[in-house]
Amino acid sequence: MQCLRLGRITDKKRGAYFWGLVLAIPVLVLIWSFLPEQGFIHWLYPVFIILCLNWAWRLSRKASLSRIELEVVSFTAAFFTIKLGFYLFWGDLQQNWVEIESTYWVMAFVMILLYIVLDVRRGLIYSLALVGVTLSLGLLRLGGEVALGRNHDEFLAFVRSEMRLFAMAGLLYALAIVKDQLADAHRQVLQMHTLARTDPLTGLPNRLALSEYLEGEAHRAHGLYVVLLDLDHFKQINDRYGHTVGDGVLKEVGRRLRFSLRKGDMLGRWGGEEFMIVMRGESQHDVMAAVERLREDIAFWPFDQVGAVSASFGVAEGHIGDSIHNLLERADKALYQAKHLGRNRVELGPV
Repeated sequence: MQCLRLGRITDKKRGAYFWGLVLAIPVLVLIWSFLPEQGFIHWLYPVFIILCLNWAWRLSRKASLSRIELEVVSFTAAFFTIKLGFYLFWGDLQQNWVEIESTYWVMAFVMILLYIVLDVRRGLIYSLALVGVTLSLGLLRLGGEVALGRNHDEFLAFVRSEMRLFAMAGLLYALAIVKDQLADAHRQVLQMHTLARTDPLTGLPNRLALSEYLEGEAHRAHGLYVVLLDLDHFKQINDRYGHTVGDGVLKEVGRRLRFSLRKGDMLGRWGGEEFMIVMRGESQHDVMAAVERLREDIAFWPFDQVGAVSASFGVAEGHIGDSIHNLLERADKALYQAKHLGRNRVELGPV
C-alpha cells in the first residue's frame, strides 16, 4: 500500500513538471521571438528551450524523475545566474533593471524547486549559496557606482531584492522543517494504524481489519461470500512438534492462500488457527470451485517437519438485506458441518 501511494505521488509530480514545461516552452519562444536583438536572449534562450523540450520528452518517456529534477534545478539556477550577471554588467543599468527584477523572482522560484528536489539541509545550503552569488554580483556591479554617488535607486532596489531572497530562503527552510515533521507524524499514524490491523505472525489482516472490511461491504451483501477455514487437528501439531513449528505451519498456510487467491479477494487471520476469506462472485458454483482449489493447495503439498496438513472450510453466501452477523453465523455453522462430516472438505452454509 505504501509503495502504491508513493507511486501515485511520483506520477503526480511527473505530470506537474511535464505540464509546467509545456506551458513554459511557448513563453520562452515568444520572448526569444520578440526580443532577438538582446544578445543574452538571442543566444541562450534557444539553448534553454532545447533543454526544456528534452526534459519534457524524457518525462513523457518515464525517465528517472530524480535525475531530471536535479538537471532542471541546476541548469535553471545557472541560466538565470548568467542572465543576472549579463544584465548587471552589459548595457545601461536603468534600462536593464526590469529584467534584473524579473530574474530575482525566478531565483525565488528556483529556491522552491531546491526544497522540493533536495532534503531540507541541502536545500538551505544551496539557497544560501544562491543568495551569496547574487549578492556578490550585485555588490561587484553597484558597490563602486554607489561610492561615486550614482545609481542609488538601483542599489536600494538591489538591497530589497536580496533581502527578499534571503527571507525566502529562511521561510522555505522553516516550512520544510514543519512539512517534514508533519510527514513524520502522519507516517507514524499510518504505521500504528497498519500495525493495529495486521497479524504479527502471518502479516495478514487481523480480526479488526477483517471486521472493518466486512462492515464496509455490508451495503452490498448480495454476491458477497464469507469463507471461514480452520486447520484440522492443529492442537496435535502444537503438542507434538511445539508452538514454533505450529507458527511455521500458520505462516505457510497464509502464504499458500495468499498466493492462490483471486484478484479482489480479501484474506486475513480470524484468530488462532482460523482464517477468513471475503469473496465476491457472480455464481455460487464459481466461488465453491475457487474455495475447493484453496483446500487442495493446503492439503496437497506436505509441510516441513509436519507432513500433510488439511483444513475445513465453511462458506456463507450473502443476500440482499443480510447482516454481517448473520453471514458470519452461517459461515461458522458451515465450518462446524465440515468438521462434523470428516474434515478436509468445503461446506456451504444454509441460506
